[in-house]
Amino acid sequence: MYEYSGEMSSENMTIEDIKVEAEKMAEAEQREQDKKEEPRFDDKKPAFKLIHVGELVVKSISWLIQGFIETDSLCLLFGDPGTFKSFLAIAFACCVASGKEFFGHKVKQGPVIFIAGEGMNGLARRFKAWAIRNKVELKDLLLFVSTMPTGLCDPERVQFVLDAVANVAETHGEPLLIVIDTVSRNYGPGDENSTRDMVQFISGCDAIRTQYGATVLLVHHCGLMDKTRSRGSMALKGALDAEFRLDRDESGVIRFEATKMKDADYPPPTAFRPAVVELGILDENGRESTSIVLDITSYEPPATPGKAGRGKWQTVALEVLGKLQDAAESRLTSRGFDPDTARVSVEEWRSACSDKGITDRRDWSRIKESLVKLEKVEIENGFVVMS
Repeated sequence: MYEYSGEMSSENMTIEDIKVEAEKMAEAEQREQDKKEEPRFDDKKPAFKLIHVGELVVKSISWLIQGFIETDSLCLLFGDPGTFKSFLAIAFACCVASGKEFFGHKVKQGPVIFIAGEGMNGLARRFKAWAIRNKVELKDLLLFVSTMPTGLCDPERVQFVLDAVANVAETHGEPLLIVIDTVSRNYGPGDENSTRDMVQFISGCDAIRTQYGATVLLVHHCGLMDKTRSRGSMALKGALDAEFRLDRDESGVIRFEATKMKDADYPPPTAFRPAVVELGILDENGRESTSIVLDITSYEPPATPGKAGRGKWQTVALEVLGKLQDAAESRLTSRGFDPDTARVSVEEWRSACSDKGITDRRDWSRIKESLVKLEKVEIENGFVVMS
């Protein structure tokens, strides 16, 4: 604390002198307080230094889930709605928390954090189904679930996450895996297509990852027109250590394959089939409550799609619909709503197609019906979605 040590006695000091001394004491006390405060995550800047290449330590890959996910890494699962992304993320989380193998692949056991962007009721049923199928008691797992989503573009909210994880780590040990489901629900006040905002999001993920040397697993959507990549800025893929794509065929089989492995060999593609599990509880109508788990099944490469019935104007109509759907999802995301609930009306689609040259209503009806017949789109209650 600042202490006045001048020769002037308080009897000789004017009111102005006293004010000056009081300000000096207040500033000194604030400096002392600032020194005591722990710096926030974005203030902890490591010292930059150079070392000789000969000092680099060569290590073998440390696997969290053998062959798929490394320790201390940033990974991503992506796919369309209905490809059971969250169910696979739950399987990863429960295997690490329990120590059970992931379909024959060894795991490193340890605490898991699951940052959820969806309702707790559905999530609770999914965890319960996994536990029943694998003969595990949920109370025995070191697995902790958030009660609300966060916003990893916002440094303050990242710090809230770090504080919550620190409370768990202090009692149960440092986490090995942190799941963020989904990116859009935990993105915060930013635009997924903005490189600047995505870099801020990645910075938030890295702050959580580096605090404990944990793996951060992101669950994300794919683009509407390009199903081979995740949605938003490509800055995200550049930051990933591993990326995996999920897709579902007409028979209900879920294909799971790596689309990026930064330092490891690509694992062979895998296939799953959803299976219903009874939860042992009845709903309000006396019916058995159920949920889904993923069972492994034989993998078969997807058939190469043909162009049967696909002409210029069908392609135009699909491209128009894709852009409308992207715009609708972006609007919902910016307002904090689930982008999976975005809908495009058939009339909005028709009007946009008219602007692109499909002006004759008979031509429009023929194109629309052909796309439904080809199972490229689905129409229900005046709204259209891409199949």
